[in-house]
Amino acid sequence: MALPKKKKFDMEIINPISVGEEYLKYGMDRIEELMLKTDTKTNFLPKNVEFEDADLELFKDVKEGQFKLIVEGETVPAFYLENERWGEFSKTWKFMDEDKNVPTPYITVRRTGKADGTRMGTKWRIPQPRHFSYLDVPIMDDGQVINLRYKIPQPVNVDLLYEVRLFTKYRVDFNAYDEQVFRTFASRQHYIWLKGAPVPVHLESTDEANTIENIDGDRFYVGVYNMRVLSFIQNEKEFEIVKTSRMPKFKYDVASPPRRGKTATETR
Repeated sequence: MALPKKKKFDMEIINPISVGEEYLKYGMDRIEELMLKTDTKTNFLPKNVEFEDADLELFKDVKEGQFKLIVEGETVPAFYLENERWGEFSKTWKFMDEDKNVPTPYITVRRTGKADGTRMGTKWRIPQPRHFSYLDVPIMDDGQVINLRYKIPQPVNVDLLYEVRLFTKYRVDFNAYDEQVFRTFASRQHYIWLKGAPVPVHLESTDEANTIENIDGDRFYVGVYNMRVLSFIQNEKEFEIVKTSRMPKFKYDVASPPRRGKTATETR
């Protein structure tokens, strides 16, 4: 007969007397002691999410993640282009050869645009914006255990469009990267992790740009991969923290019972 799952057989029995006085506490004293030992640096709220975070995560995936390309045992260098400042960036690129040129192959990533968010389909954000309960964290407040209730609004959905380009002299590198990209999107979408949240990435289109020929007569194959990141943004300034209600305290006096003995009437 199969044993039930999550059944514990090695339960440890603790003798309170043998481990110290702290285990002798109970009730509100024990709760207060555990509260004081709680890590006060714990951050229960989600973090800020900005456009830059999505830029960095996708670039990280191209540079060292699912979209990195390995040629002859070495990872193809990748870099992020901001405002297409390729001329300025290439002067400080550490992989330049003796002729001050960037050797191929290499990969570039740049954001080409943004659009209304489709992460939740065609649904829009609830107006006002309305706050929703996110998490209850127990705290000790005036001798009672109450909850700090963390409330946050819906994040703002936004789609970010990116262009990934592969520059190479050899068709075999171009074909290898094509196969890698199509294999990654075989299940329609790929995911990157944005501050702990999975964010879908869609392959919008692929293209083979016109081959580039430099002054030496070398030809470059350029592969263009347009991707859409179904991202979102959120601002921690919109979060709200409230205390839950405390149990009311009642004070009452208990009348003392009558003392036994003879009354003044009975002694006469």
